[in-house]
Amino acid sequence: MAKKKGNKLANVRIEDGIAYVEIDVADRSVNTLSTPMVHRFEELLDSSLKDENVEGVVIHSAKPTNFIVGFDIEELQGYYEDPDALRDLAIRGHELMDHLAELDKPVVAAIHGQCLGGGLEVALACHARVAAQGSTFGLPEIMIGLIPGGGGTQRLPRLIDLSQALDMILTGRTIGDRKAKSLGLVDDLVHPGILLDVAAEKVRDLAQNGERSSSFASNLGDAFQDPVKLAARTPARKVIFDKARETAQKKSGGHYPALGHALDVIETGFSEGFDAGIRAETEAFVELVQSDVAKNLMKIFFMRQHVNKDHVIDRRFKPYEVDKIGVLGAGLMGAGIAQVAAYKGYDIRLKDRDADGLGWGLNYIHDLFGKLARRKKISDAEADVYFGRVSGTTDYSGFRTCDLVIEAVFESLELKQQILADVEALGNETQVFASNTSTIPIKDIAAEAKRPENVLGMHFFSPVYKMPLLEIIRTDETSPKALGAALNVGRKMGKTCIVVDDGPGFFTSRVIGAYINEAGWVLQEGARIEDIDRAMRDFGFPVGPLKLVDEVGIDVAQKAAGVLREAFSHRWDAPTALASLAEEGRKGRKNERGFYDYGGQGSHVPDETVYDALPGGRDRRRVDRELVQQRCWLAMLNECAYALQEDILRSPRDGDIGVIFGLGFPPFRGGIFRYADQVGIETVVDQMRRLADQFGDRLMPADILVEMATEGSTFYKD
Repeated sequence: MAKKKGNKLANVRIEDGIAYVEIDVADRSVNTLSTPMVHRFEELLDSSLKDENVEGVVIHSAKPTNFIVGFDIEELQGYYEDPDALRDLAIRGHELMDHLAELDKPVVAAIHGQCLGGGLEVALACHARVAAQGSTFGLPEIMIGLIPGGGGTQRLPRLIDLSQALDMILTGRTIGDRKAKSLGLVDDLVHPGILLDVAAEKVRDLAQNGERSSSFASNLGDAFQDPVKLAARTPARKVIFDKARETAQKKSGGHYPALGHALDVIETGFSEGFDAGIRAETEAFVELVQSDVAKNLMKIFFMRQHVNKDHVIDRRFKPYEVDKIGVLGAGLMGAGIAQVAAYKGYDIRLKDRDADGLGWGLNYIHDLFGKLARRKKISDAEADVYFGRVSGTTDYSGFRTCDLVIEAVFESLELKQQILADVEALGNETQVFASNTSTIPIKDIAAEAKRPENVLGMHFFSPVYKMPLLEIIRTDETSPKALGAALNVGRKMGKTCIVVDDGPGFFTSRVIGAYINEAGWVLQEGARIEDIDRAMRDFGFPVGPLKLVDEVGIDVAQKAAGVLREAFSHRWDAPTALASLAEEGRKGRKNERGFYDYGGQGSHVPDETVYDALPGGRDRRRVDRELVQQRCWLAMLNECAYALQEDILRSPRDGDIGVIFGLGFPPFRGGIFRYADQVGIETVVDQMRRLADQFGDRLMPADILVEMATEGSTFYKD
């Protein structure tokens, strides 16, 4: 007969000799660890195992989509000013994990859905792990500037291949069920319907055999307590760590201290033993929680959550259901949109003007699904199913029945207007039409539309499968129905969506345009290509502005610059550098003629012939790195401020999400508006005025910045 005890965090029932500890944090869609949860865990384990009839424990979740997704970040924020209390919390957490690992009766984690952070650390401390198909696993703490704090830095590298463990810890990326099984992270992978039954059987097997399959104490043995024996078992360890350090430094530029701490802590555990590694983990965790980088990244985490939950439109409006999406244009962007949408369950009708263009797009989509299968994200059969959701055409057949049509063709107002007219002529009056334009105002595209209320912008970023942002642009006439449809589709596609008002370049394009524009001025004044790009990489951008132009296409950047220059001619002073290069036929990487050499020397080497088309020729001068950084980021900030001033942006929060997830602004700085707060608005205005006096009025601060400096106000109140 089952006996059950419970509260608002976790419950236990005992049935047929198995104690089922069910995690269920009340009033939350996900389970998180917390101080009360640690206490509750200990209480349930102790009470359950006192029962002589209990053979072992199964830990599982009552939530439909997750096991445990990590420690409660809000609680962590409460320890900013109290490192001693945080250290006590970390030690208490380690004691719980050790208690799990050292129990005389077997404990099995029955995992379904997301098993992340502290949740994975709980699972690692168990003696075995059984997972439902579709589960995902990860230690994402690095994404908020931290390292795993519940023993994950020590247990994961001892359970799976060291290189794979380092990859999970240092990147924060999640892995799927098949990958977890192949790595040995989980012992069994089963259908969700039999998860608890299989987990209970696993408990009985372990109890009867007198062993705990993945227990640190019993399976890994004393060899891991002995640094000499450990070193003997991992002869390539030093090479692996050295390579990991090199890669981490190259990717982070030294801006993310958690990466170095993680490597130090893991290496300590391997060289000095498990207990020493745990002590090192505790101290590093406490130090990192106090760091400005972690504080900024945690704020971004919550901002992104709020954006993802933002209703934007009145809740009274019933969502417009979208099942079938038409995509016009099978190039890199259109095919990318089609692939992600198909992956998320939509039926796709893809059109291009001819069979060659359509064939290229379909092959691109097929290759992307093939890569997912090779990486064990999906099976080969699933790849075929997903690809089967995409059908192609060179006319408009099948488009009338689409609920949403996304246009992703060349940046031509006339072409986009004609396509909109063609789609409206099909006669589906409820159909929503979205343009993927990056600069052309949506109201201009919809100027002659029969149903302008159904028209809006959905600006994706390339590559679509990788870039997390979607900028949704609404006009004065866009209906709540159309906006709601775009939001629902974007979020289902896994995108973080910001909603902005219409205007030339909307938000992201005009901001990145200002950034590139200032870099172009620095180049035209005689700076070297590599010095400009290196300065902004050192600032924290993933690539420099001139390398970015090569990737986007010099011709594309020049066309966008023309739109912005015309719209903001009263204050947008543009250099001739980009135009000169575009006139030479340089298009960047796509025709292997850009700022960089795409021949034998490699694409990281500047093409010196670029200087022949610029003032001063090849007689280049060195420039002050900090001055380049200041000019470029302040030009970017100024355009962000104008967008806020003109109500293109709804809030500084949306602007920071946009520049981080769409434009690569360094996350460790917290976002461009938050970074301006940290520098000080008065300081920012003073710097911009000095730069304007020296380099041009385009750098004069926007009125909103001047007003804020006068009032002593900030973009954020926290």
